[in-house]
Amino acid sequence: MTKSNVFTPRGFRNNNPLNIDYHPANQWDGQTGLETSGNPPRFATFSSMEYGVRAGTKLVQTYMRRYGLKTVHGIINRWAPDSENNTYAYVEHVAHELGVSPYEPLREADIPTLLYHMIKHENGRYLDMAIVRQGAAMAGIAA
Repeated sequence: MTKSNVFTPRGFRNNNPLNIDYHPANQWDGQTGLETSGNPPRFATFSSMEYGVRAGTKLVQTYMRRYGLKTVHGIINRWAPDSENNTYAYVEHVAHELGVSPYEPLREADIPTLLYHMIKHENGRYLDMAIVRQGAAMAGIAA
């Protein structure tokens, strides 16, 4: 591992800023496989950050449309369950950054901003909003 990789968050190294789990049945556009780092390897890798954000956008769209999860609380509790995360802190951080109640319904148009703050929580740093918007646009969310 190069020195720059040591200090680069895992999600950024994988072009998967939302840390989406790898599953061979999921054939995301731009997915290049399973990460080679990690102990054990767990997360998908993508050819670009935009494709990683696109996959995250598609997942949140599914949460909203299929499962009726339209709040920060609902989305993040499914995304990052308590068994692996401090979900309460995650929900509170993202809701605060969005300026909404954790239980306030979001619209699909809010997905890019939601993901922008989720990426910060997942990696400890923000991804350029232009990249987030481009990835969301690739999933059908108007910029």
